[in-house]
Amino acid sequence: MSVVDKNEDKVLRGMLKDELDRCEELAASLRQAIAELPRGSLHRRQRKYKGKISEYHYRKFRDQGNSVYRHVPAAQLAQLEAQIEERRKKEASLKKFAARAKYLKKLLKV
Repeated sequence: MSVVDKNEDKVLRGMLKDELDRCEELAASLRQAIAELPRGSLHRRQRKYKGKISEYHYRKFRDQGNSVYRHVPAAQLAQLEAQIEERRKKEASLKKFAARAKYLKKLLKV
């Protein structure tokens, strides 16, 4: 039994279709925004040399299946940290919209 019959309730079906379109548009815009933000995660390493401890930061991400480590200058650390956090939030939102679109497609049997 279908939740929304094609012939019976065109208004409800139309509302669900509009919501599906909205979710897909938002998901597409989130994918585009995510593609522009840096991937990976930030890590901190400490080194001891001649009795002194020095600390540096690096970004770790995957590129074509290989792990890549890139040094992050201290001047760019705060900006990069904010961008990575923003990417994580957008990825979580994208996951929610994708799940909602999948559910709506199931209801509408698209």
